[in-house]
Amino acid sequence: MGSPTSILVDDSLWPLLRVTFPRVITNEQQDELFARIRSYLRRGERFVSLVDIRQLQSFTFEQREQQWLFLRQQTGPMRQWSMGIVALINSPTLALMARVIVHRIKPSVVPYSILASWPAAVSWAADRLDNNGLVEHSQRVRLRLG
Repeated sequence: MGSPTSILVDDSLWPLLRVTFPRVITNEQQDELFARIRSYLRRGERFVSLVDIRQLQSFTFEQREQQWLFLRQQTGPMRQWSMGIVALINSPTLALMARVIVHRIKPSVVPYSILASWPAAVSWAADRLDNNGLVEHSQRVRLRLG
């Protein structure tokens, strides 16, 4: 799954996509993540993302700009295939930065939430699956992660 300093991407509970960030990421790691997300979007299957940013210290200005650009470029596919994104962030500064990135895109590309607790994030992601008719997947997520 990668080294402790890698961005970990776990699709074992698909259509839940879990992304876990280490303390520090490089621009190359972020580019690899974007390529991986584009591959999920090309699948043509709806999914929910749970992004765990609790360990991350911060994004650089360049990384924030690249995130904004990626979201702008992927607006159509994100609206079509993403059922929502929940970001698990325990840093008020990173939470604010995440909100700024999302609010630069008006209206928001997909439903999203920024939460500080694991149970709340898992519940939000499972609710998105449930609300989109994927009850069995929702129950599996709650059982495995809740």
